[in-house]
Amino acid sequence: MKYFRFKTFTTSYYFPQLSSSFLYMYGLYSPYGGMLSNIYWALFRNIRLVRLLSSVDESKLDFPYTKIKAADGGDTLMSFNMGSPGVEQKISILGYDNKLNIPFFAKFSQKPRAMALTRNEVLVYRLLDGTGLTPRLLKAVDTEDYVYLKAEYIKGIRPKSRNITHEILHLCLPLANRHLTEQRTDANGLKMGLSHGDFCPWNVLISNDQIRLIDWELAADRTLGYDLFTYICQVAILFEPEKQLLLAIDDNMRFVKEYFYSFGITDYKPYLKAFAMQKWEYEEGKGNNQLSDKYKELANIL
Repeated sequence: MKYFRFKTFTTSYYFPQLSSSFLYMYGLYSPYGGMLSNIYWALFRNIRLVRLLSSVDESKLDFPYTKIKAADGGDTLMSFNMGSPGVEQKISILGYDNKLNIPFFAKFSQKPRAMALTRNEVLVYRLLDGTGLTPRLLKAVDTEDYVYLKAEYIKGIRPKSRNITHEILHLCLPLANRHLTEQRTDANGLKMGLSHGDFCPWNVLISNDQIRLIDWELAADRTLGYDLFTYICQVAILFEPEKQLLLAIDDNMRFVKEYFYSFGITDYKPYLKAFAMQKWEYEEGKGNNQLSDKYKELANIL
């Protein structure tokens, strides 16, 4: 089989020849760049000659293609995203399983940090199996060399509004009543629950009138409110970067109070400070100085 390589400044994508039924596999790439990247992507998708100029035989692919196919073990058609370089780099896959007759999404991780994240996502899928909150886990293979996760592909749309809604709020509540560990409170006695970890509009999908969450690899037990505060702050940082995060929280205070009242908590501020401290440490550890500074400011105000 031949694959067609689409190369960006940071990574590469490999697509097989796709008929009209499988064009969703092009969803691995979104042209976030300027006009040139949009034009290149349109030419690649729509003109076969452009794709042929970057064709690669499967025997000459420069990534562990045979290991991925062996890990899957099925009769599948796959497209591949090599991921951004770094300790968390993994290969993301969109494909179609000809035996199950369903599309799927998969991750293949070999770097230690990436393997740990994928293992964590498998654990969460199993914990939340049957809740409808996560995609359905189809297969997981865990070896010393790699971790392979295969799950159902959810076809949906992002929320039309980037603001917090009651539907988004009520998505946070059932998570907080579940746990990955035996720990129920932190060192300061604050209540803890399961947190998605990257609870943002781009990880929320509406499918068949049901809200679903994707990309669970950062999930962990954290202090209550972590996901709600993440959603508010990440939206503010993206769309109102000059705005103080505390003002963004104040703008959504009715949802914050409703969330904490659901758990019998009248003072949300210790939870907001714990969130700010955790995000400050996390972003600083990743070298995201602009983000860490914003969360540092929030923590110091509180």
